[in-house]
Amino acid sequence: MQQTYYNMLKLNFFLYPFIALFGQIAVAQEYVRLDKDIYQLHLSESPKDTISIVEKGRATKLKQGKYILQQNQFMGSSNAFITINKEGLVDGNFKIEKEGKRAIVQVRHGVMQQMEVKADALMDFQYTITDTSSVQRDFRNGKISQEKIVVYQPNLGKKKVLKTFFDTYYTIENEFDHSKSDYSLDNKLLYKAKLDCVGQVMESKSFNKEGQLLKHTYKKDKVAYTDLYQHNNLVERLYQSNGSTFREYFKNQLLLKKIVEKKRNGRIERSVYNAAGKLLEKSEGSDVKKTDGSNV
Repeated sequence: MQQTYYNMLKLNFFLYPFIALFGQIAVAQEYVRLDKDIYQLHLSESPKDTISIVEKGRATKLKQGKYILQQNQFMGSSNAFITINKEGLVDGNFKIEKEGKRAIVQVRHGVMQQMEVKADALMDFQYTITDTSSVQRDFRNGKISQEKIVVYQPNLGKKKVLKTFFDTYYTIENEFDHSKSDYSLDNKLLYKAKLDCVGQVMESKSFNKEGQLLKHTYKKDKVAYTDLYQHNNLVERLYQSNGSTFREYFKNQLLLKKIVEKKRNGRIERSVYNAAGKLLEKSEGSDVKKTDGSNV
């Protein structure tokens, strides 16, 4: 009996360290640490914002499992804890840790959705992708603040698309079609302008959150027009020509009346016309001269 008890003690003496060592090995093997000089976490532009693994500068597919990558485009030298699924894609959200800072990267079907950096002081960072084009993204307080895409093509030369993010909207300046656009954060178009070769607005349209046209500015025969809309219907047109200011009022897209104001001898001369061009009312300063005809 004593011998059996003694044998059990001997067995436990060897078994407990073995279990502890096995547990450490199991924890260590949960994630495979990859050589930081060979492998890195890479954000590809094509397909856009796809998280991939680069081996010696070339995209590669790892076997299904869990890995630690010590180089990435977001935080440089740091530990990224990722899971690879059977298709070779980064599966689900993962974290990056560096000197007390922790980033949570949200991934869906291998595509980056969002990155949140958690630390006492939120981190500003930047990363750049370069192949046929260069892509640079700047982050402030863990949120993307600007994205610049520069495309180099022999027939196009150097063209740039600049996207800048604000609290409630983002704006895109596009050198390909010479335009500038504002979008709400839910990607609804708020404003779009056509620019000339020096960046001046040639034509613009403004929209409300429901996508209805509010304002249209344009030039015709060297005259600058501003059209105002309600419920997508033209209600007012403003323009200046030959020293006079014109206001035209519409209903159901049809002209109702036109007001012409012109400065003469330091006073404003105001004339009101109906849709047929008949003078209805004329005034100069406080003096009012009414003509034959009824108001619209």
